[in-house]
Amino acid sequence: MQLPVKGVIYFYMFICVALLVFNLLYICRADHVKRRQQRKSQRWEAYLDGVKKGGKPAWSRRKLFRMLRNSQELMALYAAAEGRDQAEIEAVFRQNRSLFVELAQDYGKKAPMERAFFAYVIAAFYPAVGDKQDPLLEILLRYLDDSTVYCRENVLHALYTLGNMQAVEHAFVLMSQREWYHDPRLLADGLNRFQGEREKLAGRLWSRRRDLIECYQSGAIRFADALPGDDFVEDFLEALKTETLPTETQFALVRYFRRHADPRAKPELLRLLKEQVEGRRELAIAAAAALSSYPDGETRQALKEALRSRNWYVRQNAARSLKAMGATWEEIQAEIKGDRYATEMLEYVYGVQPAGAQGGKESEVHKAV
Repeated sequence: MQLPVKGVIYFYMFICVALLVFNLLYICRADHVKRRQQRKSQRWEAYLDGVKKGGKPAWSRRKLFRMLRNSQELMALYAAAEGRDQAEIEAVFRQNRSLFVELAQDYGKKAPMERAFFAYVIAAFYPAVGDKQDPLLEILLRYLDDSTVYCRENVLHALYTLGNMQAVEHAFVLMSQREWYHDPRLLADGLNRFQGEREKLAGRLWSRRRDLIECYQSGAIRFADALPGDDFVEDFLEALKTETLPTETQFALVRYFRRHADPRAKPELLRLLKEQVEGRRELAIAAAAALSSYPDGETRQALKEALRSRNWYVRQNAARSLKAMGATWEEIQAEIKGDRYATEMLEYVYGVQPAGAQGGKESEVHKAV
């Protein structure tokens, strides 16, 4: 049965009008919500101004709790506090420690998204507690139960801000026991914000490596790599030589010795570069890059030989390391003459124009700037 043409047109017009009305109502409601949220933020700004002047707080503790247990009010407080003097806001949070502990317990009963936002606010404004025992730490650790990746990331950032090594260690072990993957780069970047002794934290995490899964081991090593000293050279080198560790962890260990060059690491890096056993080629890739920090004749020769590797990434990193050492095109090209893949990699890394590329005529080789 076919519908009349007019009926189809009227139905289409009805749908268009309905969508137009829906969009208008949505815009009006969104504008109303925005204005209401702005008014809330303005009230919190007035409250913070009053606290700053040292006057009597405008609201009682009970009213503050009743307001802030609503996530919309918490968002308004965050908007009002953002951009203000950090010491001023931390003082407000410090004066209301017990209130925020009670709020943390209340938010712990809510959905992961709301828990995540409360942890985000703590990470932004709550003052560090260091190695002191604070009930807030235990409550935040409980947020990890039935959590999302976003919630876990915010909880970790809150723990970094609070600066308690034991709580961070506990979180890493707990997440490893539950086999929750977390990106090592996010872990390393977050750990660098730790408000405490970072070297000691890195040491504690490394000492618990057997209790951590691969991504947390790698994140801890990346964190140590970003630290200024060379405190972990000996321990990391021993682990690289003697321990059976996951591939990503070994990869991170090898990369550590690029920024933290040490003569004792060079023989192991050269060994890894030459190793062709299946499953270990990732380490040869990393070793080829790390050896750029060991510029001597032996290293140069090993990297020139690595240009003949079957692995494209090994050849690329070997060429980049040679370039970083100051090796010239002519010096390397003379030793790899006849190897097509090695020559192509050099042309790629050094940015040269291959001979005969234009009209079949031999062109001059130009060095990259």
